[in-house]
Amino acid sequence: MSIFTKIVVVAGPTASGKSDLALRLAQYFDGELICSDSMQIYRQMDIGTAKPTFDDQKIVPHHLLDLIDPDEAYSAGKYARDASSIIDRVVSRKRLPILVGGTGLYYRALMYGISKIPAIPKNIRKEVTDWNSEHGTHYCWEELKKFDPEGAVRLHPNDTARILRSLEVVLSTGITLTSFQKKKPFAKANYLFHAVALEWEREALYDRINQRTHIMLESGWILEVEKLLSSYSPKLKPLQAIGYREIVQYLQGKLEFESMVEQIKKRTRQYAKRQITWFRKENNIEWYKPDAIDEILAKIKVFLEK
Repeated sequence: MSIFTKIVVVAGPTASGKSDLALRLAQYFDGELICSDSMQIYRQMDIGTAKPTFDDQKIVPHHLLDLIDPDEAYSAGKYARDASSIIDRVVSRKRLPILVGGTGLYYRALMYGISKIPAIPKNIRKEVTDWNSEHGTHYCWEELKKFDPEGAVRLHPNDTARILRSLEVVLSTGITLTSFQKKKPFAKANYLFHAVALEWEREALYDRINQRTHIMLESGWILEVEKLLSSYSPKLKPLQAIGYREIVQYLQGKLEFESMVEQIKKRTRQYAKRQITWFRKENNIEWYKPDAIDEILAKIKVFLEK
């Protein structure tokens, strides 16, 4: 890792056209794409995560897709280490690393590192584990709401692992996990980078989200979830993600089809709003209108030639 290594970043909310833009940049600047999406790391989860198609992957190399099975664990710290190693290899091939994705925590972990959280005392860990054993995950989520309401709202009430982790951190340090994640431990980025995002009018972005939801469902998303349920529990964390949870509920007879579709759209729109808020706080990201491709290309060209 070197502060003299130059990379390009394509960030922003879901359905804003990040993948198409990044693919075009990779072709124009002889680059390779390094995906920065916390859902696209999972194998067998392709349609619902809007994973790049095999055809797109043939056009330019894509990295950090299909890393683990849905029942395996991964972290922002692991992502930062993996992405850093790939960046070094891409640069060694004299090609341009292009980071693309909407997971803000992955972006921040790679660019600035992660604030170190103190070790959790054994008695605190046991206390939280006992709460879960005796009262269940929903009880722990309610407890988390008392200490970290912002963090609790961001988690599904059945997301046991993240709820317990958040409780452990706030009870042992007095600081919420969200606060640790928001910290930038280093003032300077680990790389020289030029970051761009596409700025849509809110209603236009929401229309794109709604249309994409229908396309994904027509492309076999429900069948994808059925196959996952043949091997994994519906309570698995990735199956609580946007769309997957609603389709599981539909397959279980808990949601009508139209209600499922509307809930997927709603949750996706809410997620896009949170992404916009997150990336707006990143001062070094430049926002462009969707049709400003020539301007983006020119700015990146200047950045690379400096």
